[in-house]
Amino acid sequence: MYTPHIVTLIMADETDDGMNYNSVILDGVFLDLNQRSNINKSGLADADRATLFIPFSVKAYVPAKAETGLAIAGQAVAGYAIAGKTEHIKTYLTPKAYAALQDKYDHWTIFDGGESSGADCFFVKGVIDEEALSYAEAVRKYDFVYHVSTVDLRDFGRRRMQHWQVGGR
Repeated sequence: MYTPHIVTLIMADETDDGMNYNSVILDGVFLDLNQRSNINKSGLADADRATLFIPFSVKAYVPAKAETGLAIAGQAVAGYAIAGKTEHIKTYLTPKAYAALQDKYDHWTIFDGGESSGADCFFVKGVIDEEALSYAEAVRKYDFVYHVSTVDLRDFGRRRMQHWQVGGR
C-alpha cells in the first residue's frame, strides 16, 4: 500500500471536568482528497470530502516532551524525552476498549461521531503539535480538517494490505 502522508488524528471526549483531547500523529497513511468524485458517484452534496487509508502497521506517536529530573537510561516514560528519544509511540485500541480507559494518553482509536454523546474524532493533514485542539479551532487554523464520518475495517488479504478505511467530511 502506498502511504506517503502524515495526518494528526484528534480524539475528544466529554468528561465531568470538561472536554478531554488526545491526539496522535499517524505517519505512513494515504489521504485521498476526493469530494468531487464522491459527489459525482453518490449524487449527495454532503458526500465524504476525504478518504483516509490507515495501514494496521502505521507508525502512531506524539512528540516526546523534554522534562528535567527524569533519567531512566534510553527509555521514554509517560511521554517525556529521555536519553535522545524524540517520540512516544501509542498503541491502538478498539473504540469501546479506549472509551473504558481512565488515562488514554498511551493509546489511540478511531471512531465515527456516533460512538457516544460528547465524543468527537477528526483528522488534519500534516503534523499538528497542539494540545487540546477542538474541531472548531482546527478549522480556523488549518486547511484540510475532516470529521470522521465512517470507519471501515479491511482486515482481509495480505498483512501489508490490511487497513482501516476512514471517510471524512
